[in-house]
Amino acid sequence: MSSLDFLRPLYEHSHGREALVREMDAVLGGQRLVARALPFYCHLPAADWVEQSPLLRRCASRIRSGDGVHVFRCSLPAEDSATGLTDEPRFFIYDHPEYPGVYVLLTLASPPFFKWVQSAVEKSFPVAMTTFITHRTLRRLLQSFQAEHGLSRLVIRRASLRIRYGEYAEGRRRRVVPLVSWPNWELQEAFDWVYQQNGWFQSLKFDACRDHSVPATVSFTRQGVTQTDGLFQGVFSGFVEPVCKRIHENVNLFGQRSRRERSDLSARPLVIRFDADQVAQDDERRRFVQAMKRLGRASVSVLHGNPYVHLSVLDYYDGSAFDVWVLSANEITIVPQMKGSIAATKRLIHHIFDDYAEGRIDDYRGGLR
Repeated sequence: MSSLDFLRPLYEHSHGREALVREMDAVLGGQRLVARALPFYCHLPAADWVEQSPLLRRCASRIRSGDGVHVFRCSLPAEDSATGLTDEPRFFIYDHPEYPGVYVLLTLASPPFFKWVQSAVEKSFPVAMTTFITHRTLRRLLQSFQAEHGLSRLVIRRASLRIRYGEYAEGRRRRVVPLVSWPNWELQEAFDWVYQQNGWFQSLKFDACRDHSVPATVSFTRQGVTQTDGLFQGVFSGFVEPVCKRIHENVNLFGQRSRRERSDLSARPLVIRFDADQVAQDDERRRFVQAMKRLGRASVSVLHGNPYVHLSVLDYYDGSAFDVWVLSANEITIVPQMKGSIAATKRLIHHIFDDYAEGRIDDYRGGLR
């Protein structure tokens, strides 16, 4: 029996949210298929976003909607590299039942098609946006997934990681360096090594091992993109759901920060807190300033560099503006100005975490105005 026979009922029958995840899991077993999921936030309803997307609106048509699930067909044929079949690729958009504006794009189509539809989300920024998962959160998700599913070990098959360099070498600034490796390490070993190198994982591909069997090979990225050839219900609850929750939390935390949204034009700053005195030394503050200057599609002006840091940041995407301060040894304070959108705030903090150091995001409880 061909794989197409298994996929046809999945695409043609109506599914609610829970049934869709369950039935996607069911078709994976023995079919050499991979389920792929991309959580994202969008200001628009999912169907409206597809109709307005510069990429999708030309070729995607909605088959049906119901019970929080939308099914779309694309008119561009794509060869499924897993089955060798050619068909019109389909994808689902799952409306999250708890978090308004949070969606999950789901598909069993080929990797090239998934990358193409993923680029449609990325090119819709700032209308649509993904999130970022900290190194600490990624480790916790992996440990929880292993424990909850009785897995004996997680063996990393492929890792894409980045090492932060902030020093100067021969008068030239070192940038964040990307690395790709196939280490065959277990979880603890890999995370310890990356931590020692002052780096973070961009993506991980690992075997979920149960004694001598491998029920699933799973991929997970810092942006929350998840792929698996088995255990999809467990992967969805263990990785996709927490990413959706993080998106929702960030939307609430980053929203309503613009001065113009309050009658007295008062500020609502955010703070990034570090466990140690991360920015206590002069060389660390210089590293932070240099990292900020690498923020793309933005203007970064240094108003003061020592003994405290004061930067002015203008985001070219939507005109959001921020003052960024280093006033203590373990905090970076971000002050949105007249406009400070959710998307611009997320992009700024993501850049700090990627190019400088990761911390914890929280409300500032001081008296800035």
